[in-house]
Amino acid sequence: MGNVLQIRVMAKTYDESQVEKSWPCLVALTWAEPRSEGRPHGVIELVEDLKDKFELGMLPKAEEQELGESIKKAFKFKLQIEDALGDWKATEANTVSFALEDLLDDLEKQAVKIK
Repeated sequence: MGNVLQIRVMAKTYDESQVEKSWPCLVALTWAEPRSEGRPHGVIELVEDLKDKFELGMLPKAEEQELGESIKKAFKFKLQIEDALGDWKATEANTVSFALEDLLDDLEKQAVKIK
């Protein structure tokens, strides 16, 4: 790494439309339409915003009760990914990313049942 040029390892959603396609109930629960322009709406942002809505009491009570623990777990996975990437452990981050996506799949199934 140079004095001016920084090298970073990061996680970014390549195709944000896949987020809505994969987890439509979670997306609807998390983001109002129309979505704010100029801000990413990827997997990481979904997890962050869903966790924020949960902590601020902005989710419907049924979703809050049924999804709350899994939302917290998803956020922990997100933090694990960031920590691994910060330590240049891309393989570890990749492994956790699969666990996060599996958890989001489960959360989506739970959210569908609640509706």
